[in-house]
Amino acid sequence: MNLENHRHHVGFENHEILMGYTKRTGGRSSYPKDSFNMALYIGDDERNVHAHQDALGRETGFPPENWILPIQTHGGNIREVGTQDAGMNVRRLTGELHDVDGIYTYDPGLLLTMNYADCVPVYMWSRKNSFTALAHAGWRGTSHNITGRMAGSYDGDPADLEVVIGVAINGSCYTVDDAVINALETAGLPACAVEAHQEGFDLDLKAVNRHQAVMAGVDAGSVHVTETGTEETERFFSYRLESGNTGRALAFIGRK
Repeated sequence: MNLENHRHHVGFENHEILMGYTKRTGGRSSYPKDSFNMALYIGDDERNVHAHQDALGRETGFPPENWILPIQTHGGNIREVGTQDAGMNVRRLTGELHDVDGIYTYDPGLLLTMNYADCVPVYMWSRKNSFTALAHAGWRGTSHNITGRMAGSYDGDPADLEVVIGVAINGSCYTVDDAVINALETAGLPACAVEAHQEGFDLDLKAVNRHQAVMAGVDAGSVHVTETGTEETERFFSYRLESGNTGRALAFIGRK
């Protein structure tokens, strides 16, 4: 199974928590050929996606009927989910959990999932109780402070939280214009996240989301940033670098 295991990269162990990010290879989709697409909404044959879901379910021990998949829209809406939402939007898309880019739960046994192809997956969980969360933070979601607000959704002290900033496009490959920089400034934009040059600004969204977590009260030492980037297109899907003609990964986190 082609998975990016964040435990290996950030150097911690929590045997209750399982999280990861699917790679592009070893599948049956044509986005491109033999790719492991995990999205139902890009025109792929749903049988391909279902086969990939089943394979991931076997690998993780979380069967697809225990997954929750919101319909994200690059916004800032956050929703609490639970066992009543198990299986939502996994085998077929529905009108439920629409326009939601952050989900959290206190129910173990669920796998929180979302689709990605450059945007930042933000994984979050508590060391003190069963709070587990996942956010989809593109620049628009980041402009809504989705990571900081997700930490604020926790019913305890944010210092109890661990956060992983996952596989996403790195700043050296993510050039944006003034409008994006201006939109982010109100949500907190650390100087280290922006490098100006003649073509615009290289934007490190991972650094911005790390900053948001710390500003929300998460201990800096409990925010772990994954260096791996989707610009490695032999391993990952990149919407930007492939001009939209590509599949989607699945980021996931669950508490056993």
